[in-house]
This record gives sequence, C-alpha cells and structure tokens, in this order.
Amino acid sequence: MAEGVFKKIPVEIEISGGRLVEGVVNLPTSGYKTRLSDFVNDTANSFIPLTNAVISKDGRMEKKYHSIIINKAAIIHIVELEQKED
Repeated sequence: MAEGVFKKIPVEIEISGGRLVEGVVNLPTSGYKTRLSDFVNDTANSFIPLTNAVISKDGRMEKKYHSIIINKAAIIHIVELEQKED
C-alpha cells in the first residue's frame, strides 16, 4: 500500500455471540467508499477486514489478531472511534 492512499479508521464492532471487536479499518482517502458507512453498506463485499484487532467478551480480552475478517451478517453494530494523535 502506498503511503497516503488509505486512512486508518479505528472501530468497535459488536458481533453475534456478545463479543466486541476493536480494530482498524483501512479506507481509501479519495473516491468511492471513503466513509465508513459507504464501506459497510457496499453489497459487493460480505466481509470487513480489520487490522490490530482485539476481541473481548464481558469486558475481558479473549484474543488479539494482526488481521481479521468479519462477516457483515454477524455484525450487530459498528461504531467509529475517535482517532488518537500520534
């Protein structure tokens, strides 16, 4: 990936089974699907890839993953988190 081609959007996703997944969605900086809502509502893809993902249940961390792919059908809700300053 070229530098500046993607923006990193931190998100929290509740999936079926009562689990929360926190991670980063990489969206293009220009063109179609630059907003999280456009990316999630794109019917061409049934999955959402995340990087730096942490899965937790009942407030306890279960696992960490460098990357994970979540089936959109399993999503209860998705929230864009505030980005931290580097």
